[in-house]
Amino acid sequence: QHTALAVRADIPFEQNPDVTALDTYATAPATHHHLRSGLDITLHQNGQTLRILVVHLKAGCPDNLPHATRPTCATLWQQFAVLDAWVAIRTQHHEAFAIMGDFNRHLTVHDPLFLTLLRIAPLDLVTAGTASPCQNGSYFIDHIILGGAARAWKIPNSLRVTPLAEEVGQTLSDHCPVSITLQLPSAKEQPQP
Repeated sequence: QHTALAVRADIPFEQNPDVTALDTYATAPATHHHLRSGLDITLHQNGQTLRILVVHLKAGCPDNLPHATRPTCATLWQQFAVLDAWVAIRTQHHEAFAIMGDFNRHLTVHDPLFLTLLRIAPLDLVTAGTASPCQNGSYFIDHIILGGAARAWKIPNSLRVTPLAEEVGQTLSDHCPVSITLQLPSAKEQPQP
């Protein structure tokens, strides 16, 4: 239930402070089910850096408008305000970045919550316009969003979903892994600003 990222042993990285503001219940009583912080990692490859934020956002508002009266929608709206701020800082610093994980929302390029991010910077919602082959072809709730130079690093048509074999009575996960392939240019190939 916690956010995590597996990094190949030969790729240098550093862990940045967790984005604890995603736990919008941080000041709630101990009996309240707290939300997950975002895992913030910087990877270094080919002389490039890629900032990655791994999230697991509030469930219960997969399609509703953000101003819906459901408390879960209000919570998700608050979490997207945190993502807005994170994207704004990455954009200010001209960083290549990705936000990935379980958004618990059927994001599209027209979703009001995604549009709040898009107002800050050009983004690539790599799952846009596709459905998951898992769970009978439903829309994705797991997403990868690319920003900055990372948008140009995506190899076209590289979105993959790995169906998980299920044993009778056993389920490894209620999600199938979603991935894309990025090709980071060497520092020499990168155009100078």
